[in-house]
Amino acid sequence: MPWIEAIAIPVVALALSFLWHPQDPLFLDESFPWLWLAPTLVALRYGVAPGLLAVLTLMTGLLWMPEPSGEWLPAFTGLTILTLICGEYSDIWTSRRRSSEARTGILEERMTRLTDDLYVAQISQERLEQNLIYKPISLRSALQELKQNAVISGGVFNKDLGEQFLYLLNQTCGVQSAGIYIKSDHHTPLEVAKIGNMGAVFQPADPVYISAIERQESRSLVDLGPTQAEHYLATYLFDDIQHNHQIILAVSDISFFSLDEDNIRVIGVIFRYFCNHNMAIEKSLDILREWSDCSDDFAVELTILTELSTQYHVKSMLLVYTLSPDEYSGTLSRYLCTLRRGLDIVWQYSTEKSVRILFLLPFSGAASIEGHMARVSLEMKDRFGEDWHTHCTSICDYAVGGKSPSALLHTILSTERAP
Repeated sequence: MPWIEAIAIPVVALALSFLWHPQDPLFLDESFPWLWLAPTLVALRYGVAPGLLAVLTLMTGLLWMPEPSGEWLPAFTGLTILTLICGEYSDIWTSRRRSSEARTGILEERMTRLTDDLYVAQISQERLEQNLIYKPISLRSALQELKQNAVISGGVFNKDLGEQFLYLLNQTCGVQSAGIYIKSDHHTPLEVAKIGNMGAVFQPADPVYISAIERQESRSLVDLGPTQAEHYLATYLFDDIQHNHQIILAVSDISFFSLDEDNIRVIGVIFRYFCNHNMAIEKSLDILREWSDCSDDFAVELTILTELSTQYHVKSMLLVYTLSPDEYSGTLSRYLCTLRRGLDIVWQYSTEKSVRILFLLPFSGAASIEGHMARVSLEMKDRFGEDWHTHCTSICDYAVGGKSPSALLHTILSTERAP
């Protein structure tokens, strides 16, 4: 599209100029060359290369002039310089805008994950209180087991993982019949897993499903009304951007005592939470398989920040505190882990030779590292006195990006660094 407009805009401007001002269509002898606005606008919108193409397109107007003015060379030289300046400004501005959008997207994604985590914790506690006597199952413990199986499956929503997820919904939300399907492009959704009496094939003509596809959001009979009930009580959608397809959870039967608006919303939250986690697992699979004690959040965030650094040059840092493995390391490391900022993620990696506390600092540079170290040093001195430095053998910082996340962690964790 930029290249088409880079040719089309000057051509249209030339055509109008030949009709409106035929004696000097390029305005070379006028006080202001109005035609120069065409490549300038293209350069401001799309950058240097499309802007220069617009200049060349505009220069073809010289071929149609019977006697071009002798001043055309300095005029077009000035136009080229102006276009280069506008194009360079556009490229810098576009780069900054994309970087800002990427940061905003990451923050929104983390906020969504945090909201889902808190909501899952709330409903897990409520379910545990209600079912403790006759069904002692915790939603968070069940989800934790599913997360471990997701790492084994590589984050792929296969039949075994799908059936385990549906069994979780059966135990916690009273779902009696449901199915998980994958929809690519405009094809009919293909079954991945199901529980209960869901029938042999997917029902694409169901009113709840049609409403969900039209609105591109999860829908249920709460939104449509009981008269629309045919096959499904609720249909939940999740866009898997990594594989360019849609994951669909269709629920056709829920136990009577669980059939309420709040429970239908809970099913949607758990479904979105688990799909998001699967996508994240697939991105950071090499880290989680090599370091089994690494937290999911740390691995996922390190992978995402590495991509941002590579694509948009967004700076992030890793700050590593190394402690001696003595009798005080447990107390020091526990308190050190509490000194994280709002966006920071902490991972404690312990071996026989050392205890390392890794602080992942998103959107940070050298100034943030200095501020973080000064704040931590002050807090640790207030709590443990000056002696805490004798137990901290080194403090090292690393820039995120340039290496793959796994290679960066190898550099940090595979060598013992001197103080």
